[in-house]
Amino acid sequence: MFKSNKKTKKVSAVRKRVSPKRTLPKVFINRVILLTLLIGSGYGAVNWYSSVQLFPVKQVRIEGEFNYLDKGMIKKQISEQSTGGFFDLDINSIHERLLTMQWVENAFVRRDWPETVVIRVVEKKPVAKWNDKGVLTAEGELFFPAKLPPNLELIKLKGPEQRHAYVLTELNKMQSMMHLENITISELSQNDRRSWKMAVNGITILLGRKEIYKKIENLVSVYTNLIKPKADKIDQIDFRYTNGFAVNWKKKVAKMNNFENTHTTSINQLKAGTGYLIGAMKNV
Repeated sequence: MFKSNKKTKKVSAVRKRVSPKRTLPKVFINRVILLTLLIGSGYGAVNWYSSVQLFPVKQVRIEGEFNYLDKGMIKKQISEQSTGGFFDLDINSIHERLLTMQWVENAFVRRDWPETVVIRVVEKKPVAKWNDKGVLTAEGELFFPAKLPPNLELIKLKGPEQRHAYVLTELNKMQSMMHLENITISELSQNDRRSWKMAVNGITILLGRKEIYKKIENLVSVYTNLIKPKADKIDQIDFRYTNGFAVNWKKKVAKMNNFENTHTTSINQLKAGTGYLIGAMKNV
C-alpha cells in the first residue's frame, strides 16, 4: 500500500482589528448644551428688548356699548396684561382676564399696528332680578353682581334655589299670552309649594298651582274692560277658584263704598254681563 503524501493546509484565522468607539467627553457635551442655552436666552432677550423698545404698546382702545361697565374699569382689569411690546402681547391672557368680569358676556382682542391694542367688550343684557340679589340674562344665566346698580329696573322673579331658569321660561310664556292686551308682568314668583303669584299694574294676582294658563286666559278676557279701569283701586285678585275669582279692594275703597272687601264671581257671569262683582266695580 502506498502512503498518501497529501499536504495538509494550515488554515490560519485572520483577526480583524476593531477600532474602539470614540465618545465625546461629557464635559464637552455639557459645555455645548450650556452654550446653546446661553445663546438662545440671549437671542430671546434681545428680541424681547427690541420689541419693547422699538414697538411698545402705547394705547389700549376700548369699544362697546356700556350700561353697567365703564372703560376705566376695563383698563384697570387688564393693566398687567396690556403692558410690553406690540408683538409679545398675550392676547389670550387679556381675553381670559376680561371674561372674569361680572358684566362681561364676551370680549374680542386684537392688535392694531403699530402701537394699539383694540378691545371690544359685549356686555351682559339683564332681563330680570332673581330673589333680590341675582341677575338673569335672556339666556337664563344667573350671576350675582357685587353691587346692583341703583337704576336697575327689571322684572322681579322669585323662587326656590336652582329654579331660576324654569321661572324665567314660565315668565316668557305668560307674558306672550298677555301682550295683545298690553298687560305687563312686573313681578312673578313661585313658592316652595309650587304656587304662582304675579303683579300686574300694581295688582297682586294669585294663580295657585294648577291650570295656570287657563287662569291667565281668564285674566286676559276680563282685564281690559273690567280690571284695568279700576286698577288703582284693586289690591288683589285671587284666581285660585275652579271657575271664578275674587277681588280684594284696597281698604280705603271698600270703606268709602260701604261693602265687604272681597267679592267673588264666576267667569261665566262676567261673560254674560251679570254678577255682583260687575255691579260693585261699576259703583266704585
